[in-house]
Amino acid sequence: MSFNLKEERPAEGLSITHSEDSKFNTETIIVRFITPVDEKESPKRWLAVSMLTDGTADFPDKLLLSKRLAELYGASLFSFSYKSGNSQVSGITMNCIGDKYTMNGEQITADCAKLLLDSIFKPNMKNGVFDELLFENARNELLNKIRSAADNRHSYAYRRAVETAFEGEPSAISLHGTEEYVSALTAEDISAAYEDMLTNSYISVSFCGGGTNTEAQKLVTDRLTAFAEQRGSANEYKKLLYAASKPKEQAAVVTEQIEQKQSKIFLIYKYDNTDEFAMVLAVSIFGSTPTSKLFMNVREKLSLCYYVSAALILGKDAVYVDCGVAPGNEEKAVSEIKHQLELMQQGEIADDEIADAKRSYINSLRSINDFGEEQNSWFFRRFVKGDLLTPQEAEELVSAVTKERIIDAVKSFRLDTVYTLEPTDCEGGEADE
Repeated sequence: MSFNLKEERPAEGLSITHSEDSKFNTETIIVRFITPVDEKESPKRWLAVSMLTDGTADFPDKLLLSKRLAELYGASLFSFSYKSGNSQVSGITMNCIGDKYTMNGEQITADCAKLLLDSIFKPNMKNGVFDELLFENARNELLNKIRSAADNRHSYAYRRAVETAFEGEPSAISLHGTEEYVSALTAEDISAAYEDMLTNSYISVSFCGGGTNTEAQKLVTDRLTAFAEQRGSANEYKKLLYAASKPKEQAAVVTEQIEQKQSKIFLIYKYDNTDEFAMVLAVSIFGSTPTSKLFMNVREKLSLCYYVSAALILGKDAVYVDCGVAPGNEEKAVSEIKHQLELMQQGEIADDEIADAKRSYINSLRSINDFGEEQNSWFFRRFVKGDLLTPQEAEELVSAVTKERIIDAVKSFRLDTVYTLEPTDCEGGEADE
């Protein structure tokens, strides 16, 4: 097995990362377009990038495109759009089998790369406007997402907590927009957003897999380099991927009511500690594993909630605690969550808790190298951080974290938001959505 890693920046506004491991029999190419989160433009970009993988000029609908992918040994092509910091990361992923693993020696990775490039630069458009049927289908899909998110109590509560915690910041904005806004969009609107996304975004490309797609990598690199050089000076959108948020002077406490069986509570903490892996372990010990403080005490010992966990918010220097609570237990649960954090800040962290947290995170680091897509995601997160730290190097850094560093990390937590979505007149019961 051999592993190679390199990054190149052949043109302004373009970064290309190669991570190759000979044990992989697949090849993955991801092209990401990094733009600012914007209330009006983000939903348009979401629609634009989704249509890029619904049809191309040569394969104008999902059926024909799916047939072509099937011919390429079941290759997959899909789009995505998510937030990191104050940025919107939209893009396309192409997965396929490596050339040396085809049955008759077919060189399919170059064909997959061409299809990926066609989806970006030759979408199903007529006279510069997306096909109307393609647009209608994509808009209906987005409208369904907006409606389902509103109906899902947990998703709604998280969104409202984030809106409160990051009020006035781009990261508080939903990428999906509102039902009313999306319903009024036209194919012309999305076509203009597509052109703007290509012209003004920071472009990040990742190649990950067994390294059997040399021609495919050259095709994508040459085409995107020429495009980046042609569009001229680059923007600074990469800087938006990481946008720390300052805590409020006094934590916001918001309570809403809705018909449901249990209360959903989100606490959002912000921090200013830059010790990355001490912070990861602090959050793990606090609430992200089955042996965490929150799980063992708030849920198991005191039975104050149905579920409870903690996790980092990407690119914001923030942590959220998520729990489901029986009506009447809200104040007790919030109080105990705060108490468990205070105990950690006072140094009540056992050696076996640190060992468990390190073991858990190191296991997750080791599993990254088992899957090409996981490697791709890892190195993009490192791109956000500004380095190309490998999982193996991260493992060494995690192992070296001391108890004192973990305490320092957790001491920097500042409560910013407590959001509760509680039942109206419903009685308590089992978990609901």
